[in-house]
Amino acid sequence: MRTVRDVYLTIGKKSYSISTPLENEEIDQVKSLIDEACGGVSRSADQEELLMLTCMRLAYSLCEINKKLQIISDRLEKESRGGN
Repeated sequence: MRTVRDVYLTIGKKSYSISTPLENEEIDQVKSLIDEACGGVSRSADQEELLMLTCMRLAYSLCEINKKLQIISDRLEKESRGGN
């Protein structure tokens, strides 16, 4: 079982303390995804706008990944039934 610990995550101009069981490598991956999602957001955006736009970008990415996974799942299901 993983130990829960507090870590700081910076988004935009603010740092947030979160409790997480994630390992350092996993936290770094999360930070990288957030940084990528924040990229391109105007520097003039306030913190709330930055958080909302980041959330929207991450949600959109999840939607796109879900579509791709559904296509793969459908293909695998078809192949398992003997279809091409």
